[in-house]
Amino acid sequence: MMRRTKYWFVYLFLAALILCFTACQGMGQSTRDGLKLDIAYTPPVELKLQPYNGGFFSIDLPKGWVIQTVGQFESFGFRAWDPEQPARQLFFYGSMRYFMKSQAGREVWQYYTTYGGYSNAQVYADAPILSPATTEQFFYTFGEFAAYAQAYGIVHDFPVFDELNIIEIMPRNSAISSICLDDSIVRAQYKTGSVPCQGLFAAGISDTMSYYANGVDAGYYTAYAVSGLGAPMDEFPQLQETLSQSLASFRYSEEYIRQGVQNIEAGTEAALAAGRTLSQASDSYNQAFHSRNRVKDTNMQKWSDGQLGYDRVYDTETGEVYRAELGFYEDYDIHREEYANPNLERVPDNGYDLYDQSISGYISKPR
Repeated sequence: MMRRTKYWFVYLFLAALILCFTACQGMGQSTRDGLKLDIAYTPPVELKLQPYNGGFFSIDLPKGWVIQTVGQFESFGFRAWDPEQPARQLFFYGSMRYFMKSQAGREVWQYYTTYGGYSNAQVYADAPILSPATTEQFFYTFGEFAAYAQAYGIVHDFPVFDELNIIEIMPRNSAISSICLDDSIVRAQYKTGSVPCQGLFAAGISDTMSYYANGVDAGYYTAYAVSGLGAPMDEFPQLQETLSQSLASFRYSEEYIRQGVQNIEAGTEAALAAGRTLSQASDSYNQAFHSRNRVKDTNMQKWSDGQLGYDRVYDTETGEVYRAELGFYEDYDIHREEYANPNLERVPDNGYDLYDQSISGYISKPR
């Protein structure tokens, strides 16, 4: 009888120890396992392409995306985006005009319209100036052109590149390069709303018309085969290849090309052919991305983290990468042995492969 009673005391003692251990863990206090990190895990973004039939064109778009078109034939264009995260986007415009060559050239038309010239010339007098005539400058002027187009009745949600900073420039070597002053791909950082982004954009700049008045060239430039893809900064390395593949799948129907060449002015064939040759876009964008300057790449990612208020850290055992709220890491580094996971380190400046990884989660400071 006494032996049985003794065993009951042992059982009660063990049960009490288990309850105490469980309670301490639930309170988040320092225990044998240590403090828990406050991590909000984020699933990786995956894009699955599916065919989209636009009637006279087709494209493989990510599932769930929306597309908005504008214009026809030479001036046809579209922008497609993820309604759940509009910073994920791609776009194409066959041609965009007019761009005046200089302020003096634009003033020729302003003077002309002021003193009795035909009213249609106002479109030249109001056009943005593209100087120098480069792909880089074109994208710095993109927002001004979008406002100009909308003022002339173009109803379309053009991409917005707030705080644009072009990081690298590479030749595109496309089917239209021979008729262009510049035909390049640019790699850029920018914001869509409050979201830091990166993208690859391309355009060919053509000297379409020269018209001299009092020694000033009052002609204009046209941008052909304007295309691009963009995503939030930390997502872009994972999404770039799929976005490039989507853009490269764009096709006009051969009947639409034939109608355009027959019915529209000179230059249409080049613009429509540019759409047809977007099949080259995937290789061009992939090459541009994979040949990027890794130091500049790191600086872009650090800019993005700073804009959002985070440090980039990683787990040295699992390799997972996190964004940690500013101020977390300094305190964690001092007290890391108190944590259940003492293996977090800041991503170093030369941690190029780590910066290419998707973000596994967001770590908050203890409250």
